[in-house]
Amino acid sequence: MRVARILLAGSLLAASGHALAADMDILDAPEIAIVTPNTGFYLRADVAYGFDASFGGTQRLSRFGSTITDRTRGWDLDGGFGAGAGIGYKASDLLRFDATIDYWRRDVEAANGAGWFCGFGPACGARDRGEIEAVELMGNAYLDLGTFAGFTPYVGGGVGAVHVSYSDVTGAATCPGGLTACPALGAGARYGGEDSWRFAYALSAGVSYDVTEKIAIDTGYRYLNVQDGDAYRFEPAAGTLLASDDDGFDRHTIRAGLRFRFD
Repeated sequence: MRVARILLAGSLLAASGHALAADMDILDAPEIAIVTPNTGFYLRADVAYGFDASFGGTQRLSRFGSTITDRTRGWDLDGGFGAGAGIGYKASDLLRFDATIDYWRRDVEAANGAGWFCGFGPACGARDRGEIEAVELMGNAYLDLGTFAGFTPYVGGGVGAVHVSYSDVTGAATCPGGLTACPALGAGARYGGEDSWRFAYALSAGVSYDVTEKIAIDTGYRYLNVQDGDAYRFEPAAGTLLASDDDGFDRHTIRAGLRFRFD
């Protein structure tokens, strides 16, 4: 009987020991962390450098119902800086979207081997000089490819519209083939610049770096294609109209900026 009591007491002591150990294991268990998705609205501000670009165009000279045309040999758009800003939304760890506005103004120059001063004939050429002012309104989507030590590479694309505005363009006759004299030498004119909204699309790639939980540095490359539109027009005399348009152009830019995320 005494032996039975001893065994019973030992069993109860062992059971209580196991229960106490289980309680201690529960108390020592790590807390379960609830991961909050990295989503929300953000603001962005950027500076961009656009490289030189070349593109073609067409001139039309109309006189009393008849029109002759000539291809512009090439517009050359100078490289330079621009600035932009936008608001976006990060929908998930992979996807984010933003709407941006960018502004730039650069010199532009075109050369014609056959100038309108001599009816687009071979007796003279022409050189046009002016400026292009552009406002880019784009809607963009990005695919973030994962974060590694704070760095997040991404690719993206966008569509939108660009308002292209030519300043007044100065045209001057040139002599072909390096000649020092030709019939139209010294002739010149000032053409009224045109402006138009044009469809555009963009492709981009880059990498961002998380400085803090709210601020990221964003650097990347963007290709922008702007469709064709009006360049300038000029009425040298009653019944005569000179009109020019360009074929559109590509902009290759390197961009750097900051993104600020709201809570």
